[in-house]
Amino acid sequence: MDIVPNEINQEDWQEVFEETLLLIQAYPFATYYVDNLDGFKRLVLDRTEEQYVDKYGLKEKYWNIIGDLESKETGESFTLFSSIAKYSEVKEERLKEDILLGFLNKDDWGAREVFYSKTQGKNYHNFILAIAALIENRFPMFACCYGNISIEQAQKAVDWANSLLDRPIDLPVRVNPSKLLKRLEVIEIEEKRLEALYELSIGVNAELDGLIAEQFTINTVRNYFSRELQRFKSAAQLGARLIIIRYLNTGLPLEILVDICCFDNKGPRFKSIDFIKAICSSWVFIDPEIREDMGIAKRWADLPDSIESQFGSIFLDLGFIGRHTSRYIEKNDLLSIFKGKFYKEKTEQIVNKEYQKLIERLKIKRQELKEEYTANREKNVIDTLDLLVFWDNTYMISESIMNVIATIKEAVEEDMANKSNLIQMIGNAEEQGQLIKVLSQLIQEHHNLVLTREAWDWIENEANDVIKRMVIMLLTFESDVNLRKLYKALFENKDLFYTYLK
Repeated sequence: MDIVPNEINQEDWQEVFEETLLLIQAYPFATYYVDNLDGFKRLVLDRTEEQYVDKYGLKEKYWNIIGDLESKETGESFTLFSSIAKYSEVKEERLKEDILLGFLNKDDWGAREVFYSKTQGKNYHNFILAIAALIENRFPMFACCYGNISIEQAQKAVDWANSLLDRPIDLPVRVNPSKLLKRLEVIEIEEKRLEALYELSIGVNAELDGLIAEQFTINTVRNYFSRELQRFKSAAQLGARLIIIRYLNTGLPLEILVDICCFDNKGPRFKSIDFIKAICSSWVFIDPEIREDMGIAKRWADLPDSIESQFGSIFLDLGFIGRHTSRYIEKNDLLSIFKGKFYKEKTEQIVNKEYQKLIERLKIKRQELKEEYTANREKNVIDTLDLLVFWDNTYMISESIMNVIATIKEAVEEDMANKSNLIQMIGNAEEQGQLIKVLSQLIQEHHNLVLTREAWDWIENEANDVIKRMVIMLLTFESDVNLRKLYKALFENKDLFYTYLK
């Protein structure tokens, strides 16, 4: 989220800061705190609250969010200060009457970043988006939120915020096409306005597709897509196919797209065969019922994207790019248009061949997805380390994870039985009253874990024999990403630890 601080006065900013506190109190946002304990410091994940920083003898408020206590997961850090002065002013000659115009001219950018972090797909994503949407709504011309968000996520965030706020808020402008287009009316040249609309719009949006045909002349649309597609040498390139799908979703005539791509002097002049195959790969001629079944492959749009889901989406695009297409043209109508533009016999052969290939691939993929979806619904098995923290006795744990837990338990039991040097060292720490300090340092420094206060509360109340087991466990194996996830689950879930390692 960016703001133009010059245009926001302190009193208004303070009022909005107080509104953000209402949202923070309604959801278990989390941040890091430092506990000073008997000569050592321990980092703890605990609930976000307003904090204070001293400046010239005065206390200024701020808050920090890095995750949530519900999932006990963290992403990147988001901080908001109650003082608008914390965000240095922009030089007057760089100011814009609307912050959106600044996004179109980055060389003359005149805003300041407030949030510029990633939630990394964690649970607090939509809730931090609600806070950003609130700030944007209160200063619509001088604040703007953006990033890896969708209209569905924004709607969920806004609905939640409006259940708590006295004054309701609307969707952020960059996922609200009609509102965005209204703001862009200050751009007099229609082609520039269309370019700005596409550049600033975030996410796939049916409303945006509808606006193109309604609000812009066909020449403007034609020139825009010609320029966009000129960047590609072949219609077979992924980027070109995505732009072709963007055009198809507007509902404008396919004949014009053929001309843009293959015949216009200002267009990319794609080879006809590559273009026909690109159209076929869009699924535009695939029956909507078949496409609907492939909806299982889509990630729910109101869920935030993790790094893993973004990579998964890229791989799906390589083979199933048509999942982005909303338009349907019957195959015979498609053939009729192509026959009027290209060599008839060869065109029909290509379309029929591509159609049959695609139908077969979709049938296979559809069956795979259905089987996977059904299996996941029916089994109550935790098969990823990320979910292990939520274990209770209603869940089973996958064999692969159980094998790792069994290996760790066996190693701990062996070390405790053999009275090794490691056990003697731990015994010395116990005699000196330093056992919990050793455990804290191993968790924090050796394995780079930060536990919630709730986790530390149960650990600190355990007998020394239990804490010894924890220390041995952390010292026995070298730290890696998967082990850290497993250890975190064991420490954050007391029942899990007691069931499988005590």
